[in-house]
Amino acid sequence: MTNAQVQVGPLVIHLYGVIIAAATFFGWLLAKKRAHLYKIPQTLFDDPMLLTPLLLGIIGARLYHVASSWGYYQNNISGIVKIWQGGLGIWGALVGIILGFYIFARIQKINFLNLLDLLAPSLLLAQGIGRIGNFVNQEGFGPPTSLPWGVMIGGTRVHPTFFYEMFLDFIFAIALIYLSPRFKKPGQAIGLYLISYGLIRFLVEFFRIDTWSIGDFKVAFVFSLAAILVGTYLFIRKKKV
Repeated sequence: MTNAQVQVGPLVIHLYGVIIAAATFFGWLLAKKRAHLYKIPQTLFDDPMLLTPLLLGIIGARLYHVASSWGYYQNNISGIVKIWQGGLGIWGALVGIILGFYIFARIQKINFLNLLDLLAPSLLLAQGIGRIGNFVNQEGFGPPTSLPWGVMIGGTRVHPTFFYEMFLDFIFAIALIYLSPRFKKPGQAIGLYLISYGLIRFLVEFFRIDTWSIGDFKVAFVFSLAAILVGTYLFIRKKKV
């Protein structure tokens, strides 16, 4: 893992942080532009309370990463807070973000599932942009390959798994933008998000060589399957809320 940065005078700009900020901004902007589809006031997206899901998402993402790399961090405790050096786990981020928006929905007295449905394409868009940060930091790549689209990392041509996921995230984000207004029940759009991202990550995981494993078993498979099951339930359930 590298710590890509640009220095402008005394100011050090960490490119990973810039990319995560850009991902957050474009996800927020897309949600704000689409809010009327769910009868959610656009003004809610200017509420400082939106920092709650953002902060909880960052905390969850970092905790997941630290847990997955505890062998390193147990001897480098100070490194736990250095998120600008990379190391954010998407599954931890999603748990934190969803918890944050649950709190936000309760305070604002809006339907939680409607809010998640609105956010579904934004999550995929933000995740896709965020994967560029993996490329910049030279992390999250796959095994060596001779394929022409391989990228050079550490002197070796490897599978650019971050780009595989990025393209799939963008494709499914576009699909959700198109399909979600046609759904009739709250929870269907976020359900399809969970199904699609669960499938994306399950497939990409076969090419990842740096993810959390217990023995030879990759933990992300469990989260992917859980996401698919929960998403399927939300998508096909008959009860309206």
